[in-house]
Amino acid sequence: MTLSALLLVATAAVLHAYWNFLAKRSRDKVLFIWWTGVAGSLVFLPVFIGWTSVWPSSPRVWAGLGVSAGVRALYFASLGVAYTRGDLSLVYPLARGTAPIVVPPLAILFLGERPSAEGLLGVFTVALGIYVVHLPGLTRDDLLAPLRMLRSPHARYATLAGLMTATYTIIDKWNISGDVSPLVYAYVTVPGAALLLFPIALRRTGAAVAEWRANHRTIVAVAFLMTFAYFLVLLALRFTRASYVAAAREMSIVFGAIFGTVILGERYLLQRLTGAALIVAGVAILALSR
Repeated sequence: MTLSALLLVATAAVLHAYWNFLAKRSRDKVLFIWWTGVAGSLVFLPVFIGWTSVWPSSPRVWAGLGVSAGVRALYFASLGVAYTRGDLSLVYPLARGTAPIVVPPLAILFLGERPSAEGLLGVFTVALGIYVVHLPGLTRDDLLAPLRMLRSPHARYATLAGLMTATYTIIDKWNISGDVSPLVYAYVTVPGAALLLFPIALRRTGAAVAEWRANHRTIVAVAFLMTFAYFLVLLALRFTRASYVAAAREMSIVFGAIFGTVILGERYLLQRLTGAALIVAGVAILALSR
């Protein structure tokens, strides 16, 4: 993995962890995330009007953009429900941690990628760190707790969010290799996802209005952070294996664990930080692999 790709993904990881932290602090998580899509669509519209000359002309690319927007809409909805029911330091690692486990076989199957032995070791180390993050203790019974936790509602929704992350990572890698600009791609999926989530807001108009009034400044800030972080990842996907990008993005779990345990006062600081250290080690291995 090249240094430039690692820096792009590392910056995106910090931004991603922070906007998830802000989303967790909102009142209605699903509506908050929907509002960020609406705000992002409007805030960035003047910028992207000037980029019409580089908008994709291929119907295949536009179809891929539509599919990516649909998958991201499902990701946002499941993530919002997961945050409604579970702690940031538990939901975030699970939502982020599913992708590096799922993406490598998908990338081999659909993209023809062949990760090196060092790359696979890095992915495995990241996955191990994600598992440790979810340990409540170090007894024999505790070691199986993350598997039992999958029965809880917040874990199921977080896992669904992770599966959607893996899915749109593969779709994005396939799309971004075409004639579409990463900047245009990052924008188009925002209004697409917001439009698909609009029926949820329409059924809960009062709650949507209340969420905007309470958090409109934060919503605009998250809209920027979310779109910019996505743009950086798309840039990295242009010249790096999808399996490596998916694993390196999990550096955000380190910051999510810190935000959840230190700032929000959530439990299991030792396990969260130990798992975070393994994730960092795995990313370091990826940085040295080809």
